[in-house]
Amino acid sequence: MTRLTAIFCIIATTAAAFYEFEEDTKSLDKRANRNGKYLRPCYFTNWAQYRKPRAKYMPEDYIPGLCTHILFAFGWMKEDFTVKAFDPADLPNDWAGQGMYKRVNALKLKDPGLKTLISIGGWSFGTRLFEEMARTDAGRKTFIDSSILFARKYDFDGIDIDWEYPKGPEVKDHFTALINELRAAVEAEATGFGRERLLVTAAVSAGIATIDDAYDIPNIAKPFDFVNLMSYDFWGAWDGVVGMNSPLYSRSDLTPPQRYWNVDWAAKHWVEKGMPREKLLIGLGTYGRGFTLTDANREKPMNTSGNQPAKITEFVQEAGVASYYELCEMLIGGAQRHWHGEHQVPYLTNGSQWWSYDDEESFKKKVTTPLPTPPPETSRAPMVTNPKVPTPPGVIMPNPQTFTLPASMNICSAKTDGFYKSDASCSHFILCLDGSGYPMTCPSGLQFSATKGYCVQPKNSGCVSTFSSFTTLPTPEPSSEKPIVVTSESIVTESGSRFTCGEKLDGFYSDPKDCARFYRCVAGTAYHFHCSPGTFFNPKTSDCDSVSKEQCPK
Repeated sequence: MTRLTAIFCIIATTAAAFYEFEEDTKSLDKRANRNGKYLRPCYFTNWAQYRKPRAKYMPEDYIPGLCTHILFAFGWMKEDFTVKAFDPADLPNDWAGQGMYKRVNALKLKDPGLKTLISIGGWSFGTRLFEEMARTDAGRKTFIDSSILFARKYDFDGIDIDWEYPKGPEVKDHFTALINELRAAVEAEATGFGRERLLVTAAVSAGIATIDDAYDIPNIAKPFDFVNLMSYDFWGAWDGVVGMNSPLYSRSDLTPPQRYWNVDWAAKHWVEKGMPREKLLIGLGTYGRGFTLTDANREKPMNTSGNQPAKITEFVQEAGVASYYELCEMLIGGAQRHWHGEHQVPYLTNGSQWWSYDDEESFKKKVTTPLPTPPPETSRAPMVTNPKVPTPPGVIMPNPQTFTLPASMNICSAKTDGFYKSDASCSHFILCLDGSGYPMTCPSGLQFSATKGYCVQPKNSGCVSTFSSFTTLPTPEPSSEKPIVVTSESIVTESGSRFTCGEKLDGFYSDPKDCARFYRCVAGTAYHFHCSPGTFFNPKTSDCDSVSKEQCPK
């Protein structure tokens, strides 16, 4: 019998890692499996940079050897089915002339053998464009060609499809065609140019209804290098019914379909349907989902309804969700840890607050328990940043590490959030957020105005360069693609001001008062941006383009 091997990975408050059976990996393509033992892909989320300092995660925080693959979350798709960056900070010339793509791919220099993939889609992207694209041969070809060019341009080693979810008989067939055509295209591109083939992977559902409705498993198994099973989020505060985020097994009082909402059943179902065990990577969640109980004195609140999300935590800033280190701090602060015998996972209680999560004991159970029909093993789920708290009993804590900011960024240590001039040149400036500094560059031909706080024409900047010599920031590579937005000006607006993210999904939103400005919502916080001169925000494309001010929706 095969046993699973576990590791706690530290990537970001929303990332992931994966594992599969050691004995089965011999059949995996060597491009997918670098060490012949097990896969350990991790999702890197580009919005982790916006969190408060202690919860922030940057590419340079990565520990070599932590992951075998990094999947960059996320790339998005335009209305014409071509791939685009989701965040301005991903692209060159947005963050000190480099961008997050370059910073993540630079990790391959200090971690030989590491592979990176661009993950396209995500829950907040929705399904409309995926469905429209996959409906026709021409649409799929446009997307596939664009995906390959995008991956090569930004130095990724593969393409990860995060379509949540391709449901329905017709859409299922379109998804099958897309994956098979994508695999054929990456093979042809590799052969034609004498390159190493791009990897093809996907994030897939662990819910029985979606599995059966969305995936023609026998016909998608072969083209995938591996798939990442989202075996978590089985229960959550969205419907008010108390349950476990990622139970290993079912519970005796549950009936279908809830009886199937567990890691054991989901993995077996995928294998029984035809996915090779060595290609199925199982998600292990390193975060928690919580509830505010309507009756805090109830002895057994499981499966009760009408409950509200747990209170918002300091760092995640989303009701009903907490990072692992926040749960550790709850235990230190007096919360009580309990163990559910049937589900084989822990939960904690603190008055009316009830949290489901995973810790060292449950991970050991999940990865060392022999299963009659062994499913693959692996984990995908939000990872945690380095906590600076003592280790409570029964909980494993990530190892601390040191990350020193460049001296040029320390100017923000005593400054309020905002934009400040840079000593590099008139076209450079510093964005200060929560005491950390981020060097930025004005759009071509503009200079930063310290009095106005944004980039303007040189004659209006008031900047006089007195630098006879300075270190030139890296020049961004030429690009025919227009960035999503040009962040020539931005301010941070917390919830409760004139624009409130509230319950809005993370993403870009119009400024109702100014067509040349827009907001980005990240975990409930609003960031205010200004389009480059002569352009206006287009909510249909989440881009600043040449649409006239009169056409801009109010």
